[in-house]
Amino acid sequence: MHRPGLCASVLTLALIASTELSSAANVADFIDFSLRNASNQVLLPGRLYVPPEAASDPATSRPFVLFLHGGGEVGTNNTSQINVNIDNLLAEAKQLGAFLYAPQSTTNWNSTTLTNNVKTMIDRALAHQNVDPRRLYVTGLSNGGGGTWNMLSRFPGVFAAGLPICGISPAPDFVPARLVNEPIGAFHARNDPTVSVATTHTVLNNILAAAHEPLPTYPPLGSTNDFFISNPNLKIHSILEDLVDPSKSQFHLSGNEIDLLYYEPTTGGHAIWPIVYSEPPVYGWLFSHVLPVPEPTTLVLLLIGGIGAAIVSHRRRALPAK
Repeated sequence: MHRPGLCASVLTLALIASTELSSAANVADFIDFSLRNASNQVLLPGRLYVPPEAASDPATSRPFVLFLHGGGEVGTNNTSQINVNIDNLLAEAKQLGAFLYAPQSTTNWNSTTLTNNVKTMIDRALAHQNVDPRRLYVTGLSNGGGGTWNMLSRFPGVFAAGLPICGISPAPDFVPARLVNEPIGAFHARNDPTVSVATTHTVLNNILAAAHEPLPTYPPLGSTNDFFISNPNLKIHSILEDLVDPSKSQFHLSGNEIDLLYYEPTTGGHAIWPIVYSEPPVYGWLFSHVLPVPEPTTLVLLLIGGIGAAIVSHRRRALPAK
């Protein structure tokens, strides 16, 4: 299932370039959005940025971004996840008028209970905020990059696109085949000393194998060429290719529909997310994806028809006899 890409005019900058960080994120920008039990005990701390446009224009549904923090922000204080790592992502949410949800975990994002709780809060936002269900996005860094893989695997078809950055390995229940039709933009620096770039290579290879795609030959650790995977059959990928330095190594996917991008800079270390989260082309690719409007199933049509027939029958019985 291919989801349409953004037009070329949006992609006018280099894919990776250093920029200054935006002003620091502030907890005051967010509302408390924690999952609690019947005794008011917090099961999952969380914060939600609600764009002002959501209140001023409640009739318009808005994008929603799930951000999964890294290992340095684990805890229960519900503040540590709102730090410099989320700055540029918050700046983009403000510019776009998008919701930004940042839950906090006490460990990694492997627990199914944890990711189910995250999904519960997404559903709550859908029910109580003017969130567009066709424009849900997930991203995360390091520990949260692994969580991004987990969310895409456990809830296929829910997110319009995913953006894992220097992610750890996903949980053992990860099913690569579930991600074949999920638009993915992954990033990992080759000289990452914290999470080996081979971790992302393994995840990508498993997805490509499930898609029956040839596997790439990744540059060796000492290579001075950045590496880029794209699908030239998709126009948005072709546009991004034109922005990549010709000296970079490129690998082309052959499948007509698989929407997978991967960018591997030679340097940058572990903390490449400030750069990734500051680049307009990254957001151009991410927000170009919109889930299709689902067609009603046969069961739904039968139910609608049955309800309609029941209403007609009830009305006929209610009419006075002539």
